[in-house]
Amino acid sequence: MGNTQGLWVAVIATASFVVGIIGGTLAWIGGTPAALAVLIGAGGFAGFMTLALAIANFMARAQS
Repeated sequence: MGNTQGLWVAVIATASFVVGIIGGTLAWIGGTPAALAVLIGAGGFAGFMTLALAIANFMARAQS
């Protein structure tokens, strides 16, 4: 990731936020209670964030 590491983390965090919001909203529209929909969105956020950061870390190490 080099000099742009902070920028990539910001992009990944923003994308994770969008995934979490969309996942929670779709769950809520599908009839899931609001509290559970928030947990589903949080799970989507955490899962995407973890996966994306792991991929970014792998790609940064592969370039070195």
